[in-house]
Amino acid sequence: MVSMAIGGAGGLIDSAAGIGIGVAAMAGAPIPAMLRCIDPTALGLVYFDFNPSEIKMDRTATTGTRPNSTGGSSNHILAKANQPTITVNKITMIGEDTKMRVDTLLAWCAPPQGLITALVGLLGITSSTQPDLTFQWGPPMLGFMYTVQLKSVSATYKRFHSSGIPIRAEVNLTMNVKPSLLGSIPTNPTSGGQPGRTTHLVRENESLHSIAQQHYGHPGLWRKIAEINGITDPSRVRAGTTVFLPGPGELPAAAR
Repeated sequence: MVSMAIGGAGGLIDSAAGIGIGVAAMAGAPIPAMLRCIDPTALGLVYFDFNPSEIKMDRTATTGTRPNSTGGSSNHILAKANQPTITVNKITMIGEDTKMRVDTLLAWCAPPQGLITALVGLLGITSSTQPDLTFQWGPPMLGFMYTVQLKSVSATYKRFHSSGIPIRAEVNLTMNVKPSLLGSIPTNPTSGGQPGRTTHLVRENESLHSIAQQHYGHPGLWRKIAEINGITDPSRVRAGTTVFLPGPGELPAAAR
């Protein structure tokens, strides 16, 4: 419950920070593109010394067919639409903190670990998944502001100080976008999978069990919710998280 409460508060803080950054950018302040994490187990900020010259976004959708009233089949029925992927290549980092920023990116590719994570774990705040990050450049909606998880990081150190400290690197990033309140891409209720799916914003003190009970009257259907959302640790679903709910066709016959 502690982690869910902190997660919900953290989401509000990050949204407020994103709006503030956007206002500053629109006012002409030189705000760099950045990745930030306010998860207490993986706190960090990585800024780009030069804003991207290209940002590539990919999204795939799978369609299927189903019978219509005339006995034939209807085409272009959405079966699944994956969340977008963002690719940013040739990010240049300069300065004596270059390696520190690269190390932070590499650490974000895995569940949090280390001394700080162990200390925070004493408060009951743990995680077995990659931390959620915010990728932002410019104002929300009009610019780029997405909740993401790092899929891959590739860094090549290009220049070194005589002492051996890296002072220049070129970094390539691939990020998986997650649904979020201030994301630039609208997400309709079926974008997470089969037709008939809806979404639910997790509130404080809610669990997958209580969500299943609320929507289906069967708390045991939490497993199906976890399955379609790729949730491996149901006890760590935080307040402020958006989850997809199975459509009628995906439920066991006894639960329909």
